[in-house]
Amino acid sequence: MLPARHDLPVLLSVLDALDGVTSTSELHSHGVSAASVRAAVERGDLVRLRQGWVAVPNADRDVAGAVRVGGALSCVSALGREGLWCLADGRMHVRVPPNISHLASPLDRRRALSPRHPVVVHRPSWARPPRSAVDDIAVALACATVCQPQLDAIVTLDSALALGLVSPSSLADVLAPLPAKYRAYLGLVDPASQSGLETKARVRLRGRGLRTRSQVEIPGVGHVDLLIGERLVLELDGYAWHSKKKDFNEDRRRGLELARLGYTLLRLSYEQVTYSWDACETTILDLVRRREHLWPRGAARTE
Repeated sequence: MLPARHDLPVLLSVLDALDGVTSTSELHSHGVSAASVRAAVERGDLVRLRQGWVAVPNADRDVAGAVRVGGALSCVSALGREGLWCLADGRMHVRVPPNISHLASPLDRRRALSPRHPVVVHRPSWARPPRSAVDDIAVALACATVCQPQLDAIVTLDSALALGLVSPSSLADVLAPLPAKYRAYLGLVDPASQSGLETKARVRLRGRGLRTRSQVEIPGVGHVDLLIGERLVLELDGYAWHSKKKDFNEDRRRGLELARLGYTLLRLSYEQVTYSWDACETTILDLVRRREHLWPRGAARTE
């Protein structure tokens, strides 16, 4: 072991790579002695989160809080840190061993966890006990699949695929331990999806039996969010969509070119997709009933 007075640089280096939170066994594996850890806690260089876990005083609040509770940051709390689209509910999601009996407050390990704390506890029997302060992508994805409503869960799975954090084959492994209804989500995901709005519209429309494709490239226009049938284009605009003048103008150029090519364009906002979907769906289904999603007979196809 290194002499205690020389351990601090190594100790802080290890913690820096782990969000400022780690187990004492991890520190021991890097040659930091138990005596050095105790000394660092006594000096105030470290705080003890729970038995066998320490952190720097300014460690990530959620990561440290999850360890205090008795497990690891997981589900949407872990995935949001990676930039995935998730249902943000403002609560800390923590995975703990299924048989753990005592859970502590995320703010004070000496106090028990109570319903007043904004914490969601996950106890999956299929996962091994947490060994790190933040769950890996695979475990967090599986937890989020069960935790979220179906539509939001598929948004998260699409996001993981789009960001390259999982492949379609590895996603099948992620969902394999879950009940059959969650494994069936594999047939609803699309790695081409570029936004949560796109995913939600696609899944809902496919549920109505409509053939849709994501991110189809149309010559002279570029990629469009969704193509229904042969020529009904759906573009989905988020909060900050096309806020710059050049983006606004490009939007209009694309719309004009789509009209010239014979496509029908519907542009839907975040609010419409999220809060007024029934009205959007009614309009889309009306267009489909009038066969405006198909090329007229004898018309030249531009795809």
